[in-house]
Amino acid sequence: MSPTAETMTTLELQSNSADDTLAIGREIGAALPPGLFVALNGELGSGKTVLVKGIAHGLGVPGWAGLRSPTFTLMLSYHGGRCVLHHVDFYRLNEAPGLPGEIEDCMFSSDQICIVEWADIWPETWPKQHLTIHIRAGEDKRRNISIEFPEALLPGLASALEKWTVSPSSA
Repeated sequence: MSPTAETMTTLELQSNSADDTLAIGREIGAALPPGLFVALNGELGSGKTVLVKGIAHGLGVPGWAGLRSPTFTLMLSYHGGRCVLHHVDFYRLNEAPGLPGEIEDCMFSSDQICIVEWADIWPETWPKQHLTIHIRAGEDKRRNISIEFPEALLPGLASALEKWTVSPSSA
């Protein structure tokens, strides 16, 4: 099936707290197959790194609670879970002439997971098969989280996230 013919599912979720965001991330991490690229977008302070901590937890990464944003290092890698997790941040690469080779390699790995914060800076670099997440800050501690993914790659994700779902749809 070609990427354009795939059924894409979009979920609109609401997180009412950092704990909810962690739990949502944990469910996503438990469902992710190795080799999937995750494009993660949201303004500063929206909870991107909290979500990645949850994903790491769902992947079984030891020390997931100590995970930090790779803003200044560009990429941090975590081993010991179901597969290697690469956490990348494009924020400081906005004006760079190109992606560093090691980042590009992890984005296209078939046996690792690569999550890129601020991925919208370079959407043309994304692999065809990917999961896209947008986080928007709402009132109080609420976050609106939009997830778009190929249904065939993550068949149980929608039901795992049902508790937080505001609106599911398929395209």
